[in-house]
Amino acid sequence: MAAVVMPGGNERVQFARQVIERHGIDPVSQAGRARLRAYLEDRAAVVGSAVHASTLLDPDAPLVDQVTIFRDRGLSSDTSILIDFGIEKALDAVKSSGVLKPAIVRRVAIVGPGLDFTDKQEGHDFYPQQTIQPFAVIDSLIRLGLAAPGRVDVTAFDLSPRVIQHLASARARAREGGAYTLVLPRELDRMWTAELTKYWQRFGGRIGRETKPLLPPPAAGRLEVRAVSVPPPVVLSVVPRDVNVVVQRLEPMPVDQQFDLVLATNILLYYDVFEQSLAVANVARMLRPGGVFLTNDRLFELPSSPMRDAGSTNVVYLEQPGASVKGDRIAWYQKP
Repeated sequence: MAAVVMPGGNERVQFARQVIERHGIDPVSQAGRARLRAYLEDRAAVVGSAVHASTLLDPDAPLVDQVTIFRDRGLSSDTSILIDFGIEKALDAVKSSGVLKPAIVRRVAIVGPGLDFTDKQEGHDFYPQQTIQPFAVIDSLIRLGLAAPGRVDVTAFDLSPRVIQHLASARARAREGGAYTLVLPRELDRMWTAELTKYWQRFGGRIGRETKPLLPPPAAGRLEVRAVSVPPPVVLSVVPRDVNVVVQRLEPMPVDQQFDLVLATNILLYYDVFEQSLAVANVARMLRPGGVFLTNDRLFELPSSPMRDAGSTNVVYLEQPGASVKGDRIAWYQKP
């Protein structure tokens, strides 16, 4: 609350100030600060209850509630390196199954690429806002031999002006020769699996170079931090598009321009079943025949679905006793 009064050059606090001003709250006045406190407490209660009352972990909950768990919460743009590890494991399994052939992926779409206001797991914010998944996917595709270096184009679909502007600004800097720096903190007290730790250690090796990371503040706890500098050509291979995949798609799309791979992680559970079905139909229209759709969100599969279930990958992230969520199930769908 104190920071919002004088946000200075902090882009996160500037954004927070914009949000509360859109609600007609003046943080400078005493009455405005009282309204701001009430607003923040209300939002914390809404978001917190959505997590703690989650039927996602209740095997007896109706399936429709499990697959649309956050439909009343509002969209979130945060992300995590954990799901990017899950995607790499799923891509490796898809390749091993023969569903995707080596060096076949040229065009990729990511629905909701994410933009970290703060780190999703621990809330770290000692580095600039960043998007991870577009670069993580390119890195994984090259490492697994599913794509050739310099031959992958990523389209990032999002309906948030913040995400679109962030990627557009990164591309503008890249055109002037500027790299994009990814900061990758690892909380040493969180019991990551050995595989996840190895993924973190090699992250970015196929698309960039190691660079000196920012030092975390003392209050951040026990951290190990890596930083990867992504060169301009890779940054320019990621193109943002203001598209709401529930009601929109790119058209017309000749077969030679359709996507080989589409990903939507931690996004479809924000929609109801009807909206999910519309999104899946739009994704299918943009996929080439034989193309693959990956998601870690459980879908309510209808008989008329335009894609077939091609398999799934179970991924473990944490070895932490008592952790409520230790991993993910990444489902693969293929367009006939």
